[in-house]
Amino acid sequence: MHIMKTISRIVILFIALSAISCSSNKTDNSKKSFSYAEYNFDFLLGEWKRTNDEEGKRTFENWEKKNDSTYIGEGSTLQDNDTIWKENMILSPVNGDWYLQVKTPEDKESTDFKVIDYENDSFTSENRLNEFPKTIRYWKTDNILNAEIADDTIKIPFIFEK
Repeated sequence: MHIMKTISRIVILFIALSAISCSSNKTDNSKKSFSYAEYNFDFLLGEWKRTNDEEGKRTFENWEKKNDSTYIGEGSTLQDNDTIWKENMILSPVNGDWYLQVKTPEDKESTDFKVIDYENDSFTSENRLNEFPKTIRYWKTDNILNAEIADDTIKIPFIFEK
């Protein structure tokens, strides 16, 4: 009788350890199954010039694809021949979520906007803690790249052509 209880306990322990092991493998596999191919931001690629700029200013965005999971963008505004504004952007996954990270030369760290909505040729990213903007949205229609930075009350549109 004592041997049967011991064998039963060993079997139960073995089943419990197997269940824990299988459960932890499923978690690891789900993290590994995050597919960069599901997200294609190639519509951003190229050299873009803003068409709805203020008079006397010229704004540009240039996007390139570093690899399957990293896009690099650079934005700048010129007034006459002087650069009056510049920012660098990285669009890439961080811990399984895509982020648009924006940094000006004056910033020590980037301001990170989590991609909260994605469809072919468009995405919306958000950082509710940022003063302005709280959202950054990009979408492409034909040969036009649209962008919008916004908070709860202000929306600023950007229209770009190649």
